Amino acid sequence: MRIILLLTIIYSSIWANRLDSSLYSKLQNETDRVKSIYKLNSNHPLWIGHAKNFHTLMNALQNPYYNYKYKNFYQEEIGQYSYLLQDNMDIDKNSNDLALLDILLTKSYIALADFLVKSDIDWDSVSLKIKELKDTKDIKANWEMVKKSLPSNRKLYNALKKEDIDNFFKSLIPLPDRYASLIEALNIYRSMPQFHKIPYTRNFKGFKYGDMDNKIIDIKKRLVISGDFPKQDSYSNIYGDKLKSAIYNYKDRFNLEQNGIIDKVTIYYMNRPISLLVDSIITNLDKLRVFPNRFPNEYILVNIPAFMMEYYKDGQVILSMSAVIGRDERPTPIFQSKMTYLELNPNWNIPENLVRKDLIPTLMKEPDYMEKHNIHVFYGWKDKKEIKHLDIEKLLPYQDVSKGHIPYRFVQFPGDDNALGRIKFMFPNKYSVYLHDTDNKSLFQRRYRVYSSGCMRISKPFELLEALKPHLKKRDIAQIDKYRNNLKNVTFRFTSPVVVQTAYFTVYRKDGQIYFRKDIYGYDNMIQNSVKDDGQSSFVEDVETLLF
Repeated sequence: MRIILLLTIIYSSIWANRLDSSLYSKLQNETDRVKSIYKLNSNHPLWIGHAKNFHTLMNALQNPYYNYKYKNFYQEEIGQYSYLLQDNMDIDKNSNDLALLDILLTKSYIALADFLVKSDIDWDSVSLKIKELKDTKDIKANWEMVKKSLPSNRKLYNALKKEDIDNFFKSLIPLPDRYASLIEALNIYRSMPQFHKIPYTRNFKGFKYGDMDNKIIDIKKRLVISGDFPKQDSYSNIYGDKLKSAIYNYKDRFNLEQNGIIDKVTIYYMNRPISLLVDSIITNLDKLRVFPNRFPNEYILVNIPAFMMEYYKDGQVILSMSAVIGRDERPTPIFQSKMTYLELNPNWNIPENLVRKDLIPTLMKEPDYMEKHNIHVFYGWKDKKEIKHLDIEKLLPYQDVSKGHIPYRFVQFPGDDNALGRIKFMFPNKYSVYLHDTDNKSLFQRRYRVYSSGCMRISKPFELLEALKPHLKKRDIAQIDKYRNNLKNVTFRFTSPVVVQTAYFTVYRKDGQIYFRKDIYGYDNMIQNSVKDDGQSSFVEDVETLLF
């Protein structure tokens, strides 16, 4: 209340002209953006005399929901003018400093709003590093980052004028539900106490169910810190049922091998500094800036590092299944498209790059490979006449990309050994990737499912077909069983499209648990090494101290 009264009294009509004059003078050295916002206010102060906005901004700067990196955003400089808010302050002698304070608050406001839109990451640098993989490692990687504009001067000013800057800040938050869950995870891990490392030797063979050892007490205490083991007054040195359940849960959250053994890998993960996990959460908060601010009410999400596909309706997951994604040298692209049709009993038109990298070398070793795997060859993409006996020697020069396009089209016909399985779901895109069934179901049992050339193989394709039936015509639905029982290729077009989004979330929450996944393509590392040097280092100070 005292601050409200002081700020209101300061900008009374008696002192308005003097302060406006000082403000106008100080603005001459500021950026066009700062000047424009003040111009919208007829060059009057934006904060002095507007205590509600002042308090809202100061609280937001200290709130990790907005400022999760605790960036300075001029807070230190603002704190240097805290003497202006004392009861005995001589207003007449301090109009210049009051003007400087008002401008600092505006710059802080702009900086926080910009941070909410783009964070402090140089996204152009990240994009460049991804593109450079082609030259440095012969990896063609693609991430279609959503480029967002910084808040306009008019929007910044309108929020101030309406005294509604908190809601304005909230409107800038990307994917609010996912964002809020990550903030909650960040708060949990930041508040975790430090722990002693659990020692183990090179020859350590691990603990299994029923073992007894004093290190098991330390393991239980460590799992209490991460929320995987229930807190107790005392802990036994026996590997019993509760620890078995806790180890399963911990390994599930970090995608470790579920063998029931507390091995060296498990203890290595437990010994990692909490700061590394905090950094991972922060990086995933940063990442949200280059995804759409909102996903539609209905969409399919493929989270690449989690090897999972999820079908969302009205904010709820209605279907979830395992996915096999592109291996690190052939990464699945990150982008958004619209699924518009599906094919039963698909033909697989083998992409030219796979013919070069995979098929030609295989044919050199196994000349009858095409015959064994129902692969047929045609001349070009228009000619429907099949080439019965292709001279493999004619293909060899085309392993070299500089020789131009391969003049042959290779097609694997429908069948149980077709690489696409019995169904594929199409969302047209320039990368020629899609969701599909597979002839190799065993891959879904593996923890790191990075085996494709970019497409996404899914474990329950016909359950997805069932979920998508509302998007099919009734007469097509009636034909599904018929075509599932033969090998005829058929296309069913959707009556309305379904958005498909591929993503790269290495930290996420599910069923109240916090999951961490490996940075399989190295994108998180690129982001962490692309922080802008904006001069706004981390700054943490109690709000009350700053104000008084």
